[in-house]
Amino acid sequence: MHRVFENFVEQLSASVDAADLCEAMASAAAGFDFPLFAYFTYPSASGDAPQLISNYPSSWTSRYLQQRYHSLDPVILRGLVCRIRSNKF
Repeated sequence: MHRVFENFVEQLSASVDAADLCEAMASAAAGFDFPLFAYFTYPSASGDAPQLISNYPSSWTSRYLQQRYHSLDPVILRGLVCRIRSNKF
């Protein structure tokens, strides 16, 4: 596990774009025997599109964003609740 984290940090340090970030995250996920990963961020400004970086098939990620499944996804919603709570302090 320690080596997976070290490799992840090294890859992040060398990253210059979203493709590099995706590769680093996919490598780290694989190190923990997860074949797929997704990293989702809500926009900080209203009107901006959410960002999704993942190694899921592009047909699925396109559908996920187009259908706005992130507004129903319990994992995403839980993350938003935690973010709101942490901003109160």
